Amino acid sequence: MKKRGIDLVIAAVCIAVIGIVFFYSDQVRGRGIIMATAALLLIVFLILAVRNTEEKKQAVGRLKLGLPTDAELITEIVLLSEEDTELMAWDMYGKMAMVIGRDVRENQVDIDLGSSSYASMVDIEHAVLNYSTGNWYVEDLGSSNGISVKKAEDGRVYKLSADTPCRIEKGDHLYVGLNRLLLR
Repeated sequence: MKKRGIDLVIAAVCIAVIGIVFFYSDQVRGRGIIMATAALLLIVFLILAVRNTEEKKQAVGRLKLGLPTDAELITEIVLLSEEDTELMAWDMYGKMAMVIGRDVRENQVDIDLGSSSYASMVDIEHAVLNYSTGNWYVEDLGSSNGISVKKAEDGRVYKLSADTPCRIEKGDHLYVGLNRLLLR
């Protein structure tokens, strides 16, 4: 909303400059350049004001549909150490499903925790992340050590049942065995 207001104020200033140059044209040097520049800036800032309005309408539409806004979209999953340093990261942008596990050359694993500190606690195909209707879901594939989700909204840790999808959001942590993955 602030961006749109600023764009409209700048457009109004451009209109004022054009008016002043037009009415006092005999007292202004380089009036053609000034008017052309003001007209160009007027067009640019009116386009920006309209574009900001359209983006806001799209964001409101996403909220009404229960879809996450651009700021809430999960685009990356990060393996964290016990000291909260990033050890590995995987891009989730544009993906529809990702398997979490250990790559043993016979399977298709998208998030390979085989070289993590707690790799022995990760099954070959431990869990799957699925993208559906604008949201990501995690599902335990019947692993021996399970999967838990620490929700960002309340800080509570939830142990998942096998074959039961759980909606995840940006800022949540997944515990795969003792490995901690941050969704951002």
